[in-house]
Amino acid sequence: MAKAFVDKAPVDRAPVDRAPIDKASADNAPTENAHLNNSADTVTLSLRKTGFRLMLGFSLVIIVVIAVARPDNIVVALGIGIWCLIMSCAALYFSDLDASIAKLWAIVACPIAPYLVLSNGLLPASLIPLMTVFPIVFLSGRWRVASMAVIAGSTFLVPFYEGEYDHAVWVRLCITNVVVSILIYQLVSRLEAALIESNAKTIKLNHALAQERKASAAQARFLATMSHEIRTPLNGILGLTDVVLSKEISESARPNLERIQQSGISLNRILNDVLDVSKLNAGKLSLESAPFDLVSTVQSCVSFYYQLAQNKNIALNSSIADDVSANVFGDAVRLSQVLNNLISNAIKFTQQGSVSLVVERVTASSREQAIKFSVIDTGEGIEQSEQVDIFGAFTQANSSINRTHGGTGLGLQIVKSLVEAMGGYVSVNSEVGKGSTFSFELAFTLAKKEVDTAIEPAAEPTTESSHSPQLIDQEKSLVDMSRGSVLVVDDNEINRVVAQSLLEDLGVSVTLASSGGEALLLASQKAFDLILMDLQMPEMTRAETTLELRNKGVNTPIVAFTASVVSDEIDKALSSGMSSYITKPVDSKKLSTVIEGHLG
Repeated sequence: MAKAFVDKAPVDRAPVDRAPIDKASADNAPTENAHLNNSADTVTLSLRKTGFRLMLGFSLVIIVVIAVARPDNIVVALGIGIWCLIMSCAALYFSDLDASIAKLWAIVACPIAPYLVLSNGLLPASLIPLMTVFPIVFLSGRWRVASMAVIAGSTFLVPFYEGEYDHAVWVRLCITNVVVSILIYQLVSRLEAALIESNAKTIKLNHALAQERKASAAQARFLATMSHEIRTPLNGILGLTDVVLSKEISESARPNLERIQQSGISLNRILNDVLDVSKLNAGKLSLESAPFDLVSTVQSCVSFYYQLAQNKNIALNSSIADDVSANVFGDAVRLSQVLNNLISNAIKFTQQGSVSLVVERVTASSREQAIKFSVIDTGEGIEQSEQVDIFGAFTQANSSINRTHGGTGLGLQIVKSLVEAMGGYVSVNSEVGKGSTFSFELAFTLAKKEVDTAIEPAAEPTTESSHSPQLIDQEKSLVDMSRGSVLVVDDNEINRVVAQSLLEDLGVSVTLASSGGEALLLASQKAFDLILMDLQMPEMTRAETTLELRNKGVNTPIVAFTASVVSDEIDKALSSGMSSYITKPVDSKKLSTVIEGHLG
């Protein structure tokens, strides 16, 4: 039997357009529904408690009215009032059973309301609007509607009352009870919906704030970790380069080592900028108020850049008005950071001409003075349209600037954020081809006592090689001096080598420990004048090691020797018993200051 083969034409299937699924929305949907459900439950519970409180007061009023009016069925009426009182108290006391008690009340109240109207006429009917409040407030859904309809409809049963009544009053009472009941129902329903929505938004907001705090904590941990991981090898590069440059080396090798040093310093500056921006955005950059010499601090910032300006054949000038009081309270470190950013930027973008820093007093009183700082250059200038966004993060005037001059575009954002954090404001006035003027104003409280020395700027000055010829001579003069013994505790071998070399150059006897346990052993065998300890170590942490040292009676000052610059980490170190801290990459001048402070 032959088989018939039927050729089936392929069916053209039109592609089905499917809406893209928003995974984030899909993931958030259950959370939002949970928020709404939780909010609805909270609002319902709150309304129910409010309803029972109202009924508690209402039942007391009913008992008083019945006692005064003495209706025909006084025993039944008093019984109902007492029963409502008992139900209210039970619901308020046993809050986990309030929903069941509310339904029990409705089951009993719905047949009693018509009975009271049939037995007593207009008197109980006049109280219907008050009674309808309760099922509307502490019931929901069908229970609410059914109970309200039964109780409000009881007014229509007055004609079946065997006694006399005023027909006109009854008609008005019917209309009033129905209208009032509907209005109460609408008001409570809308209030309930509004409260549910408001409560849901509050829950979502609290959830978002909790997530933000969690993200902020994660960011802080990330910053602390990355700061440590990046600064640790950077400390080795810069530290060992400093050590080699301080020795006698061939003149052919010195330029290459200096280039390595400058590259490391540039990397350190970029890292500092990124960390500062992150801390500013997180609101964790702390400012201090201490006495310092404003004039000396400004002069120190300018003098640092004389050589850089001279290398570009441009003039670097400074002008400080005579009426500027030098002795003030403020944050010298952050002021230096702002000035360093603006001056270095001005020199970077100026090819010929000059860069000037002008400091003048704007206003003054017996307690404070407002100072205006202006950095003026004859550089390239900035287009008017680009001046609006110049203070944004990772923003430069145009894309060619990064290719020509380099930089991350973070400097001016840091300037703006720091100035505003110190209570001032920054502005720019620029014209293409003629130059730019960056100005900011800050208020300083006047210091009552003379400040003998200026606080050294701590931001950009680290960009200069810490081994200038003068500093090398100073350090060499200290080599032969016995200045005490220092225990260095660090799990990283390179960090230990760097610390040992720098400390020995300062004439200090050095002992090395690679862990907290080893530090405890060495400290029990020998008395040290100072302990330098890394913040992040395996096995025994710095907090555990510090606590154990103190418990063993070792009162030697402990200085945190850390690659972390996150304030929370440093605060924890200081609160655990450490005396001070020094950050990596270690600057030999800062290390010398620490040694002088503790060993003399």
